[in-house]
Amino acid sequence: MLNSRPSVYVMPVGSMDQTDVAQDYNSLLSYIRRLDFDLIVGSPLNDEVSLIRRAHEVSKLNLDALIVVSLHGFTGHLQALFVESVGIPAVIWTFPTRYSFPTSASAVGYLRERGFKVKLVHGAPNDLRAIREMEDFIKVAYTYRRLRYLRIGMIGSIIPPMVASHFDRTILKDRLGVDVEHVPLSELIKVFNELSDDEVLRKLNEIKSKYKVEAPEEGVKKALKLYLAIRKLQELRGLDAIALECYTELFQVFNVNPCLGYVNDQIIGCEGEILNVIGLIIAKCLTGKPALISDPFSVSHDGVLTFMHCAAPASIAEDPSKTHVVLSEPPSIIKARIPVVHCRPEIPLTTVTIFRLYGKYIDKIHATTGTVVGYDLSKALQIKVKIDNPRAFVDSVVGNHYVIAFGDLRSQLRQLSEWLGIKYIET
Repeated sequence: MLNSRPSVYVMPVGSMDQTDVAQDYNSLLSYIRRLDFDLIVGSPLNDEVSLIRRAHEVSKLNLDALIVVSLHGFTGHLQALFVESVGIPAVIWTFPTRYSFPTSASAVGYLRERGFKVKLVHGAPNDLRAIREMEDFIKVAYTYRRLRYLRIGMIGSIIPPMVASHFDRTILKDRLGVDVEHVPLSELIKVFNELSDDEVLRKLNEIKSKYKVEAPEEGVKKALKLYLAIRKLQELRGLDAIALECYTELFQVFNVNPCLGYVNDQIIGCEGEILNVIGLIIAKCLTGKPALISDPFSVSHDGVLTFMHCAAPASIAEDPSKTHVVLSEPPSIIKARIPVVHCRPEIPLTTVTIFRLYGKYIDKIHATTGTVVGYDLSKALQIKVKIDNPRAFVDSVVGNHYVIAFGDLRSQLRQLSEWLGIKYIET
């Protein structure tokens, strides 16, 4: 299962005998501690033997990244030795004094030539721009590593119209490290039948206490029972996320939509969409917040891109009271007109990044950014996003589903694409 946040080791390299060195380092460390990382802070070292010993210890800690702090000059060889010995992505922070920058430039040059993922960040201890650069790099390192350990379950298959969403599991494993497991429907039926009414009622009371439940209770309980079965099956198999082919087999067996897991921010791939599950996980790792999948429904000449979908994770809303659990009609593809229950959060009017992982060899990402200018929860979850270049988006669109993530993630996606050997396409 996914770790909740990056695990990072801070390694000050050099001597802190002088007052100004200690002051700069302690000031920087106070800012680093405010970031949403699991931190381990090492004591300063200034000799090769001690650094090799420390690197041996650190390499056993199952970390995502290093922050190497260049305290002063004549330490480039020590910085390079430590990063090379640990062997994970590293930020090298340099100060604008004490020859910290030039000695680290030498270390970075050495490491880059040998294929290490390393970034030199330069600034005073309170330089918020530099701190953001460091934070972004570490989140990319965290995302890159998480992908290598992902296990995604798939119940059903990709529905026929989604021809751009097919993928080769071997290529996916080789490119990203992601494992996909097909979960037999019989397993889900077994877990579903073992659930008690009390478990469902407890879950119903929980969501009623948090969200605006506007659908009839019997319909909500029916959808919640399927959600609880899917979640339990996911836990039993140790899966990080799950893709559900919701329109045919699942709907016919259970007579309800399987996506009410959104009330608990379960990571769900709609309509068997594995590649966008990965996109959702990438967004969650980079931002710490849930993203959503939606269909680009139409594009106006003045740059308003309208998205349309059934539902989205509850915590996208700025407050639980702004999440609605509503009764809805199923899509027209489902012949039986059985009412379904959806989770629809009110959407923040803010910057979003819209992107999709795609390609026969899973070797491309298409991304753009815009601002949410409106939404409508009445008949579906409709979101309107103002983008700068609608014609370029139409020319480059590559599928019926895109991930909508909150914030501007273009620089992080560009860096991640480079590490993964993926072509980054921005419109």
